[in-house]
Amino acid sequence: MRRARGALLPPIQAERVRGRDLYRALRGAVLDGTLPVGEQLPSSRAVGRDYRVSRGMAEQVYAQLVDEGFLERAIGRGTFVTSRVLPVRRNGARAKALPLSRRGRAAAASAACREPEVLRPFNAGTADTREFPWKTWQRLQARAARELGRGALDFADPRGLPTLRAAIACYLAQFHGVACEAGQVVVFNSSQQALLALFVLLLDRGDPVWLEDPCYLGARAALSLAGAEITPVPVDDHGLRVDDAVSRAPRARLAYVTPSHQYPTGAALSLERRVALIEWAVKRGAWIVEDDYDSEFRYAGQPLSPLWSLDPRARVLYLGTLSKLMFVSLRLAYLVVPEALVEPLANLRTQLDGFTPPLAQATTALFMGEGHLATHARRMRSVYGEKRAEMIEELAPLAAQGWTWTSNAAGLHLLVRHGSGAHVRAVARASGLSLALLSAYRSRRGSDDGLLLRYGGLDLEQVSAGARALVAAEGQASDSGRRSLGR
Repeated sequence: MRRARGALLPPIQAERVRGRDLYRALRGAVLDGTLPVGEQLPSSRAVGRDYRVSRGMAEQVYAQLVDEGFLERAIGRGTFVTSRVLPVRRNGARAKALPLSRRGRAAAASAACREPEVLRPFNAGTADTREFPWKTWQRLQARAARELGRGALDFADPRGLPTLRAAIACYLAQFHGVACEAGQVVVFNSSQQALLALFVLLLDRGDPVWLEDPCYLGARAALSLAGAEITPVPVDDHGLRVDDAVSRAPRARLAYVTPSHQYPTGAALSLERRVALIEWAVKRGAWIVEDDYDSEFRYAGQPLSPLWSLDPRARVLYLGTLSKLMFVSLRLAYLVVPEALVEPLANLRTQLDGFTPPLAQATTALFMGEGHLATHARRMRSVYGEKRAEMIEELAPLAAQGWTWTSNAAGLHLLVRHGSGAHVRAVARASGLSLALLSAYRSRRGSDDGLLLRYGGLDLEQVSAGARALVAAEGQASDSGRRSLGR
């Protein structure tokens, strides 16, 4: 790969640069690692232009640094930082206490939205990229770059490219039963960004909000940043308990739900509760945020009808993501909202990060328009379904030990639960696996607990081995418990 010749040199704060100023700047940059070992420096002629000094002065400074062992010169190649010099200091001093706000400290203390650097059982709730049609994507990306031309380098519409918004609207109508216009779709870089923008737009500080308990921690974080007053609402095998929600916070301004595959329990919101939730929102003039993050992956029966399709008064705001369906670094999510909210959301979006890069949007629009997304979704539904079936088969011995899991065959994670929270934690410790506890997603503590098994990004062998390790850990924890009781 061809490299540009010559590093950018550090600035010198002087009206007139003298030889000693240039010497100190270059020597200091080598010592503190700003110019790392092996870095090529620009020619003395370029140094003279950059600092407005003579080429002769630049040559003298280079020669002195070569004599002192900081630089080395190779005829025909240039001037480089020598490998004999190691950085002896770093710029900047460590502050003993950072002056963060109370809200900033609370938000920064949570790493709930960070993805693991290494995928292993069972921290991998992301897409399996081994199955992604990468060559097709490369071909479409090259085509998108040609069609965009230099427009790929410019600002883009904060609502999203029209072609992508139209492709998303078509996809939602065909595969999710969400009948909407392209003009109702707003593209974001992530579901997290979309949630924060939506909550800031719709909620005043102190507004009461319903949040599932246990919940998706990213939604809790976004609500907290927006200043909402969160009311945790219990979730059971039929989803959010709407009656409890009404009794706890009847004047709530908004409800956040994951009705097709509740995160993290996996429960599906019953039709009776879906209707009750919408009736409440219509009566109160409240909003429902429907986070439909993985409904493409349902392994038994047809996908459940979204709340959006049952809503007669446009109180449901529909959130979806393409990153979980395709690949995590795609960074594309979307909201479907009433058209009256589109421009306010777009204006707010410009205050967060401006817009989504157009090349990824244009490529995704081609990928969807040519039918590749539908083919890929069907393929991945089979792949993930096989992983889930393998995992459940390996976990079968846990059922005799009091462990349970949902019958809602969907998604890229499985929650296994036990009536004894202490036993769950003992099994987690004994397993050596990367496990998340159900209690971490709760607002209120319970006597039971569970383990969240996120398997999307794992291969079949990893899924199987992880499940066997969990079964073995159950045996170890049970034996240890019996020995403790026998003392």
